[in-house]
Amino acid sequence: MKMQDIHSEIQRGIINYLSVHPTASASAQRICNQWLANERYSHNIAEVQTAIDGLLAQGEMHKRADTDIYTL
Repeated sequence: MKMQDIHSEIQRGIINYLSVHPTASASAQRICNQWLANERYSHNIAEVQTAIDGLLAQGEMHKRADTDIYTL
């Protein structure tokens, strides 16, 4: 699987989680370990961070000021 496909899958997993839990917020590590724990593809923290960065750039997620916490 290409890296872009992996990031797209991770982004979909994050968006799916947030659609069920719209008030959720977490660090990249927690997103990796908890939000995406049941996904069918393997992922690591670097891939999750890249996917989060893409969602931030698209305006799909936001980073809380002065923290490493991400939310809708």
